[in-house]
Amino acid sequence: MISENIFWHSIDENETIEKTSSSLLHGLSYDEVRDRHAAYGKNVITQKKSTNPIVLFLMQFNQPLVYILVIAVIVTFILHEYVDATVIFGVVLVNAIIGFVQESKAIKAIESLSKAMTSEATVIREGKKTRV
Repeated sequence: MISENIFWHSIDENETIEKTSSSLLHGLSYDEVRDRHAAYGKNVITQKKSTNPIVLFLMQFNQPLVYILVIAVIVTFILHEYVDATVIFGVVLVNAIIGFVQESKAIKAIESLSKAMTSEATVIREGKKTRV
């Protein structure tokens, strides 16, 4: 069984081959690959779950400057300065909308880039070089 507590990037190739019960010349058999996929899962990068658009919009209000502006809205409302309170609240709302739109576009761009990327590796399976 392969230990999961190994820092694979810090060991040399001979130690890696030994710990994975592999061979530099023959690699792994297809049966062994199938068994390891069943035991450990495929060697793929998992996609992060996308954030709900409502949560993404509400996150735009989670900023110190927005807190100050919301306090200013409350204070000006208490002082019966309804026009000022409305203007300040409008600024906060427009800022949140702009931030939401920009962040949504950035997330879509990152998703498009990750879909366009292909990951391939050359491996040795039963003594033959194979691209996976």
